[in-house]
Amino acid sequence: MVAVSSTVRHGLRFAATPDVMPLHEAAALARMLSRYAPTDDAERVLAERAGEARAGQDFLDAFGITDARLWDPTIAWGQVTPAERVRLPIGKKLNGELVYLDLKESAENGMGPHGSMTGWTGSGKSEHCLALVLGLAAKFPPEMVQILLGDFKGESAFSGLEILPHVVGVVSNLEKSLHKLERLELVLRGELIRRQELLNKYGFPGVRQYEQARAAGKHQGEPIGALILVLDEFTQLLQLRPGMAAVMDEVARLGRSLWIHILNASQRAETGKMAGMIAQQGFAIGLKVRSAGESRAAIGSPRAWEEFKSAPPGSAFLVVDDEHTRYRSFFVSGPFVAPKFKGSQRDRTEGHYLGVSKFTAEVVALPDTVVEEGDAEQDDLDDAVPSADAPKLASVLIDRIRAAGYARPRHKLWLPAFEEIGAMPIDEIVEEFWGRPWSEVSQDAGLVVPYGREDDALRHAQDVVSVKLEDTNLGVAGAPQTGKSTAIRTVMMALAMSHSPRRVQFYGIDCGGGKLQSLAGLPHVCGIAAQGDIEKIRRVVSEVERIVTTRQRRWANWGENGINLMEFRARKFGSAPGEVPEDGHGDVFLIVDNINALRTDTDNDTTLFAIHQRVTKLANESLNFGVHVIISNDQWHTIKCEAQLGAKIELRMAEPTDSKMRNREAAKNVPDSQKGRGLVRDGNHLLVAAPYLGEFAEAANEVAATEATTQVVAERWTQLGFEPAPKLQQLPAEIYYKDPRLPPARRGVLKLGMGEREMSTVGINLRDTPHVYCVGTVDSGRTVFLRTVCEAIKEAYTPEQAQVIQFDPNYSLADSLDDRYRKVYVTTQQEISEAAHAIAKKIEADRRPPSGLTPQQLAQWNPVRPKWFILIDDLHLCTPVGAMQSLLQPLVGAIATSRHLDLHVFVTCKVEGWYSTSQQNKIIGAMDGAGASVLVLDGDKREKIIEDVRPAARIPGRGELYSRKDGGQLIQIALPTGWTRATEDDHR
Repeated sequence: MVAVSSTVRHGLRFAATPDVMPLHEAAALARMLSRYAPTDDAERVLAERAGEARAGQDFLDAFGITDARLWDPTIAWGQVTPAERVRLPIGKKLNGELVYLDLKESAENGMGPHGSMTGWTGSGKSEHCLALVLGLAAKFPPEMVQILLGDFKGESAFSGLEILPHVVGVVSNLEKSLHKLERLELVLRGELIRRQELLNKYGFPGVRQYEQARAAGKHQGEPIGALILVLDEFTQLLQLRPGMAAVMDEVARLGRSLWIHILNASQRAETGKMAGMIAQQGFAIGLKVRSAGESRAAIGSPRAWEEFKSAPPGSAFLVVDDEHTRYRSFFVSGPFVAPKFKGSQRDRTEGHYLGVSKFTAEVVALPDTVVEEGDAEQDDLDDAVPSADAPKLASVLIDRIRAAGYARPRHKLWLPAFEEIGAMPIDEIVEEFWGRPWSEVSQDAGLVVPYGREDDALRHAQDVVSVKLEDTNLGVAGAPQTGKSTAIRTVMMALAMSHSPRRVQFYGIDCGGGKLQSLAGLPHVCGIAAQGDIEKIRRVVSEVERIVTTRQRRWANWGENGINLMEFRARKFGSAPGEVPEDGHGDVFLIVDNINALRTDTDNDTTLFAIHQRVTKLANESLNFGVHVIISNDQWHTIKCEAQLGAKIELRMAEPTDSKMRNREAAKNVPDSQKGRGLVRDGNHLLVAAPYLGEFAEAANEVAATEATTQVVAERWTQLGFEPAPKLQQLPAEIYYKDPRLPPARRGVLKLGMGEREMSTVGINLRDTPHVYCVGTVDSGRTVFLRTVCEAIKEAYTPEQAQVIQFDPNYSLADSLDDRYRKVYVTTQQEISEAAHAIAKKIEADRRPPSGLTPQQLAQWNPVRPKWFILIDDLHLCTPVGAMQSLLQPLVGAIATSRHLDLHVFVTCKVEGWYSTSQQNKIIGAMDGAGASVLVLDGDKREKIIEDVRPAARIPGRGELYSRKDGGQLIQIALPTGWTRATEDDHR
């Protein structure tokens, strides 16, 4: 290559310098390249892509689309005439003539209303269906044609079509989700009902008359249009659910007047199960099949077998009234190639265009871009080779159709199945239910809250479902790991978003894996007890019981006629403000996640069973006082208070027969692959919302998202100026006898400490309980108990009213009283034995009624004398080793009949070996016979003390005080005045 130059001799120079290499390097390169042989694979691939592009152009030409990128579908949609309704080209004959499919019924000169398409694997059946759907969407507006697609083999044949405005649903992958089959049946039946109801409402016999009147402006009904069911691999559907044949027969029979069309596409013709539907079919499309017999079953002749053995995919026969029309269907899955234009056309489509011209020093005029249309060259696709990343023609068309019809009205038949939705944040259902953002919280929504969605396939709806808690309890049941804890937290979160912390309060027992704790930050939460924290669990229940008993007492005595729950709510929160018996609470919810954990009735843990009984009682008796119970369990029938659960949320049950939702058949089909799935009372499928906001959906896990939501909700109520609900108080680890929180006991009661029921003074009512024995390990607080009793005696009685007898082998009570109260103090076994005999004689002589009294005199006999209190620390030290009976044996008779002797006995005992060392002791037997109370401190829970009362691992001074009248409650023994750790060490 040379260039002309005036700077070199002869005027020529090299324009480029070629690369050179030595001969040996060239030889080495040649040997390296020798392994590669020339091939025509690249040419073949390019040729195939070019052929696909030309095939796609046939579709564009058939529908008058010049450039798919700029195509406006609304132009074609606006030109459809009644005669052209649901009539469209589906392919070309060998001579290039278009072949049309008319889905109208024969009365309207059509081929329908229904038909079949049969083709073996590789015949092009799925591609034919795809082109057919695109053709329908390209020619007809969404209000005129709706399409329901069914891909029953799960091969994604219709992938991408779901975004078309015409497509009202895509049913696929049913083999892995058999419950969708039932859903499909309901959807189709629901559509029949919907269309018939619209026709009946406006008084028309069929959709044709309805649409004609609507187009003429004679009524304002919604457009119905034609519904076209394109069902790929329909025989697979019948194998999975044979009963669908009857449903499809009904749809086919009624579809004629309702404008419902069915295209049944399968690999082979199904003649037996589909007899009813086949009778309604007006056309058949046959592609390549496996045998002549299958061809006859499909199109009535063997031609699909004989003529398509070596035919390319898409080759087909359209058979109407035994007339066979051969054609090749359109191909729309190939790459899109933009058409070539002349300059003037490119100027109009791409902007300013300048052609190539020779560059010289002369002035060249601008080219004329306005030319006659006849001068345009034909688009040339013969040499078009699309790039590797060129989009598919189908995707380009789908995007254009979607953009044009996105806002057009349409009725959606097949809504996305719940398993396709995934987790549903609570703000989604809250905003839909109340029509406001969640942050616009209300102070009182009437105790009605949303918690999920139901899938009402018959009505083609997925409405938000709610639960009304104004006058009922709530139960949540489901198999393990079905989302029961999630359902409870969703209800709680919905309540917190719609009711102020003054309006509702939560007390929780979390035996469901700890997830309830994620809501502890809500200002509505008073306290949540974790599984294993028995003391706090008892405290939660005791606090709720206290609220109920307080309301029972105070509401009955309020004003002249008392006050009921309705009046309480109206005055405190409603439209009739007024005074109420204030207790710091509104409607109270006791939440027990996994109540079955409280039903443990073993020899080792009867405490939980007692708590379960108390929760059951609250569920039965507390609604009239604004206290509700929300519980979850694995089964309904094992919930003792199930009859009191007026509201129920049912997730998937382990045994469908346990379902309470009126449709046990539907219960069998609740999927186990998604938490929160269940049934509503009508048998529709349910998806419970997640208890977190959508903005936190990407958090590490559900608990983290819920905690973040809890914080945001709490901040919102703080911004609105609401104080949090009163927090749950727990028994202190230590409390002194003179603590202001422990007011003096009423007359006849010895103050012991603080009780969990009222979080106030608890004591021994000597009228109901003449004796008490205290059981525990060393350092559990047994001696402190007796010293506190001494202080209570001094507070309640003067020395003239009470005398104390102390049997103190450990010298632990030596400084507990002054001598004005102390009548007897002995420490050695001999002294104890002698004192016991003397006291017994004194009782018999001075404290028994005189002989000879009449019954009337005995009834009136009430001598004035000081009470005798016998304090024994410890009882086991009063029984000599090897002896058969206690040193206190002489007192047994008096202890057993002490109610009229002004005699009270307070005893401490070791818990170890309770049955052998203490329960068999006649002193304990006599005390039990007289109605003694029991205080059980720290100890091995395997030791059963009395009835269902057992020791537990407890801090010093903490114990369960059990009386036969009031049952048990946890207490903290008050430390006597002046008691310190040093004092405790001195008395060990």
